[in-house]
Amino acid sequence: MFGLVCGAIICIAISFFGLIIKKKYKTNYDFMVNYSDFIGTVKTEISNNKTPIFTIIDNYIVNNTNIFTKILKVINSNLKKDIVDNENYPKECALVDKKRIQILISDIVSIGKYDSITEVNKLKSIEERVKKETEKTETKYKKDGVMAFKLSVLIGIAIMIILC
Repeated sequence: MFGLVCGAIICIAISFFGLIIKKKYKTNYDFMVNYSDFIGTVKTEISNNKTPIFTIIDNYIVNNTNIFTKILKVINSNLKKDIVDNENYPKECALVDKKRIQILISDIVSIGKYDSITEVNKLKSIEERVKKETEKTETKYKKDGVMAFKLSVLIGIAIMIILC
């Protein structure tokens, strides 16, 4: 009986670990989808209305609520204070890769430094890069994230069977 209880606890713990891994992949995929949407919005606003970047960010944050906008809100407030990055993001943003956040910061910092034609061309190249990265994260989520969860459940069940 003791082996069964210990096995069940270990099975649940390992499954939870697999769930966290899956959630990390999902969070990064969602971040990249929203990143792609944001770059498309910025490109449209700059090419059509020549809207300043801080106004675009403020409007985007008001219209959307997700992990990307929470990170964007921190970046926006930091840039308004002339702080590049202080990594003071909300706790729910901990699963997003720091590399992706650094790329977002460098993309935002570089926006608004050129004339509108150059700016739109630069945003098109950023948009293509982000779309490719989004496809990679989707593949990793569907392949590695889902597999990690299933594998963790199977390992947990195997350990539970061994302990019984």
